[in-house]
Amino acid sequence: MIEPLPLETILAEFNEAAKAWVLRDVTSGKYVIIPHPEYPDRVIIHFFLNPTQAEKMRKKIRNVSPALKNRKIAVEEVKLLRACRSIAADKTAEHADSFVVHPYNEVWEFLNED
Repeated sequence: MIEPLPLETILAEFNEAAKAWVLRDVTSGKYVIIPHPEYPDRVIIHFFLNPTQAEKMRKKIRNVSPALKNRKIAVEEVKLLRACRSIAADKTAEHADSFVVHPYNEVWEFLNED
């Protein structure tokens, strides 16, 4: 079972320079929301610690989501802690209410869950 990194681990293990990669809709500028089976009632942004893993997720969601098939989705590098803080601080309904940081070794499992 996939276990995202807890917030305490993120704050303890990463510094302000730590990078992560996200999926962003180029047209709207918004992060791509990807449902997570462990958190069915949450609007989640996924952070990947490896750009290749983010690219694999981009390809997978384009193949399974008719709504995203014709959208221009990019893999974007962000500062992990700054992005997490921004999501946590934004309380508007149209934005994500949480985030998941995927450890390197658990992305494959998440990509292949059916």
